[in-house]
Amino acid sequence: KYGMRAFRYCQHDCGHALGAIAYAAAALGWPVRLLDDWGDDQVAALAGVDRDADFQGAEAEAPEALVWLGPGHPPAAGAVLAMLQGAEWRGQANSLSRDHRDWPDIPEVAAATRRPAGVESLLEASADARAMPPPLAPVCQEPASVLIRHRRSAQAFDGVTCLDAAAFYRLLDALLPRPGQPPWSLSATPPRVHPVLFAHRVTGLEPGVYCLVRDPEQRPALAAVMRPDWLWVRPPGCPEHLPLYLLAPLDTREFAAFVACRQDIAGDSAFSLAMLADFGDITPQRPWLYPQRFREAGMLGHALYLEAEAAGLQGTGIGCYFDDVAHDALGIATGPEDMPRFQDIYHFTVGGALVDGRLASEPAYAHLPGRPPAAI
Repeated sequence: KYGMRAFRYCQHDCGHALGAIAYAAAALGWPVRLLDDWGDDQVAALAGVDRDADFQGAEAEAPEALVWLGPGHPPAAGAVLAMLQGAEWRGQANSLSRDHRDWPDIPEVAAATRRPAGVESLLEASADARAMPPPLAPVCQEPASVLIRHRRSAQAFDGVTCLDAAAFYRLLDALLPRPGQPPWSLSATPPRVHPVLFAHRVTGLEPGVYCLVRDPEQRPALAAVMRPDWLWVRPPGCPEHLPLYLLAPLDTREFAAFVACRQDIAGDSAFSLAMLADFGDITPQRPWLYPQRFREAGMLGHALYLEAEAAGLQGTGIGCYFDDVAHDALGIATGPEDMPRFQDIYHFTVGGALVDGRLASEPAYAHLPGRPPAAI
């Protein structure tokens, strides 16, 4: 369906899945940790998807991430894999689609970005991240389990619903890499994806273009590659610890829809955003950071989904967007000789959802006998 773009969309989905695991683990009181010292080949061996003979005639499967749930320290990769020596795998993979089409560039990108075993993790979170104050007060009292089960991707927005500034700031606060807070509890690596927001209908906030610099140390680099006439001023009433900056007061509704492949949902929302990822540290020696940027964007999207639900709205990820149009509008140079350090890799939008009466919606787990588990 998505052709060559499917590789990056799988990374987005992996980020959403990791976010879901982090939130679920936190709701249950379980520690969670991404084991980024495992190499892709080791994860494949653990999962049994490296058995080429058992995938004859079926689509190959690739490992993405390994997560440790629970207290204590996980065993070393070598010790775990040693226990599998001599084990007999059973079963053979079946074909996922009769209409499968090969996109040869996808396995090439996957091979080029594989993570070897034992590589060093990124630098630890900055001192600013470790010193952040507690999260802003929640804007609703619903249990996490209710919000998680109720979450849906909006299909259309009404074009009139506004978001209160307090709820807006709470939503952005949840995107900061606060240690121990899901989904950032998975890893202590510093953030490298920064939302550029198009605020349309936020009560108490001037419509315009904003940037949330999730790592304050990257603000000079962001400002250096963007338009020199951006304001970079703090909006009135913004919490002091929230690194949000007004770039320009503008009506961006038409532009937001256009840059999202002419999808009205990006302009009919309370706000939409583009995610700028730092590609500056992705080198031939560390190519596995490329899919990690898309996973980080997916985790941001998952946090946005749940915070939108908590604010009484809904969100939806936008995978179709004109990245070079966004780059040009922001002043980021693109061209045959240019490889921007910061690149647009994902879009998202939040607003008042319109319910399509032609679509049926049932409570989560409605097909199972009995009532769903008690609220957490």
